Amino acid sequence: MTWTRSDNEILATLQELVAIDSVNPALPGGQQGESAMVEYLSSFFTALDIPYELSEVRPGRHNFIARIEGENPERKLLFECHMDTASAEVMTIPPFEPHIRDGLLYGRGSCDTKAGGAAMIHAIKRLREANITPPRTILYAGTIDEEAFFAGTNHLAEHLDVEAAVISEPTDLDVVRAHKGAVRFHLTVTGKAAHSAKPHLGINAITKMARLITRIEDEISPQYAELSYPLLGNPTFNVGTIKGGAQVNFVADQCRIAIDCRLIPGQTPEGVVEGFKEVIARATAEDDALDAAVEDPFFVCAALGTDEDAHIVSSAAEACRAVLGEATISGVPYATDGSPFSARGVPTIVLGPGSIDQAHGAVEWVDCQQVLQAVDIYQQIMQHCD
Repeated sequence: MTWTRSDNEILATLQELVAIDSVNPALPGGQQGESAMVEYLSSFFTALDIPYELSEVRPGRHNFIARIEGENPERKLLFECHMDTASAEVMTIPPFEPHIRDGLLYGRGSCDTKAGGAAMIHAIKRLREANITPPRTILYAGTIDEEAFFAGTNHLAEHLDVEAAVISEPTDLDVVRAHKGAVRFHLTVTGKAAHSAKPHLGINAITKMARLITRIEDEISPQYAELSYPLLGNPTFNVGTIKGGAQVNFVADQCRIAIDCRLIPGQTPEGVVEGFKEVIARATAEDDALDAAVEDPFFVCAALGTDEDAHIVSSAAEACRAVLGEATISGVPYATDGSPFSARGVPTIVLGPGSIDQAHGAVEWVDCQQVLQAVDIYQQIMQHCD
């Protein structure tokens, strides 16, 4: 072991979690998956005599769910943290050596989001060791696949009935009650191949696509500018990739782009995609040589818009004030594991230590003090959200 284990039990747990390679298998370097995280959590909760279960989501990949019974067992409050991390191949520090320097703990997943997970399980550990029965049954879930397709939390939300949910992501301990959703899809243009010496014999799909992209920007952007949601602002879209043509001396007979749309509460993925289809329908009606189509989305997650007067929001704010002396209610532009619960009408917040600015970075770290404060905040919510 090249790193020194912290004398603080909570930070030592976080170090042990960061030392586990749990890069998502869909990403570069993701050979291990989340299995070692499941083993660690199983040992942690077994030592506390807290029951847990595993739920297979993908072959060999399981969600982990632990339970501590409340005074009212039928009322359930979920604390969720994804177990996978982003790829470590871009990192310029050893990704799985969780050194602590100047109050910062380094390594892949330290911020996103093993810090929140360590804080959540230690809050539950405190309840158990103090023999405290919370008002509601507390569920802790470690889920798979957040960094790719949200398969873990989609499965969890489908099979778990809870009254409210707290999702761990790096929010600098702000209480996030709103975030954007996402829908991603491909748009294709089919042309006609020809030799580049006689381009008039073909239909250039790349040229057609370029004009179509400009039209999409001209028509969709003003529509989105008229939509807004408190804490989030306007929806947005981005053309992220483009592929087309076979070689330089061919007239390109195909071109394909990928579009990422960020939704606000009130928008639906179906409605967003339909808006792009309407633009294409108008364009093809004006150009007989344009053959364009929108493919079915390959990724969808709902926006989060929990009411500001929801009990989980006020309980989290009270917990933050008790621990930090203040509470900040905010919104963020990225999507989280809260999306599937929000889509099912479950009041959900996102709250965790660390800054999103450090997530996925070449040098990832988390502020140790925030991790310790997060334990106190989570415990307060568990004990007082009745």
